[in-house]
Amino acid sequence: MIGQKNIFTTIFVAGLSFITLSQSPDSLRPKRIIVTTSVFEYIPTIKLNTGNFNIGTDIYLSRRKSIYFNCGYIKSFSPAQGLLSISSLNTQGIKMQVEGRHYFRRHKMVQPAILLFWFHIFQYNTQTLSNTGYYTALHTSFQRTATDRQETVVDFINNNPFPNTTHTKLNIYTVNRNAYSVNIKFGYQCIKKCGLTVDYSVGLGAAFISSNSKNRLGSDTDWPHSEQDFPMTKLFDKGTCFYPNVLYQLRLGWGL
Repeated sequence: MIGQKNIFTTIFVAGLSFITLSQSPDSLRPKRIIVTTSVFEYIPTIKLNTGNFNIGTDIYLSRRKSIYFNCGYIKSFSPAQGLLSISSLNTQGIKMQVEGRHYFRRHKMVQPAILLFWFHIFQYNTQTLSNTGYYTALHTSFQRTATDRQETVVDFINNNPFPNTTHTKLNIYTVNRNAYSVNIKFGYQCIKKCGLTVDYSVGLGAAFISSNSKNRLGSDTDWPHSEQDFPMTKLFDKGTCFYPNVLYQLRLGWGL
């Protein structure tokens, strides 16, 4: 009888150990909601001297998948001017980002990745959760901005005793721009025991941009070469184009 009890106990313990080891990642109690902000987007851009004041939320679904939403307000810090800048007085707008993620269940950091992307070094000692470690994502974004620019317009003076007399005046006009992008991302999300979240990722994809001007008085011959959408040849004030897009994101936040 005692021998049968020992056999039963051994089988029960072995079965319990097998169940524990074979638990799905969802049993690791992930952080269901993570609130973050994209840090690099606050840095003034070269083109328009703008920053994106943003807040985002990552919502865990199931089976190592989550969906992320981010909304931001774009605002220029000061008028933009310079060799690579687009001369402008002010820019403001909105940016919306949505992405779907899948986590690989790979939590051990790959050391060579730190040499290529050194912010990765701040992601040591993550919790082993269903939504931590390496992941891939499909990232999409929409951005709409309005940029105020200034042009110098030559006017002919009417009813003047001297023919062909001219003077110049300044005119302020607005450039409305829409930008859409789709990117494949690869990243690593670290959630510390205290809840601090460090999400670091890179991505590559394509973007489409369209722009048009309102209240512009100049002719097409007035478009300077430097006012193009570098490195493309599309004019900043008008037209459409596709171009490659690179993502480089660092998000900081808190897991709830």
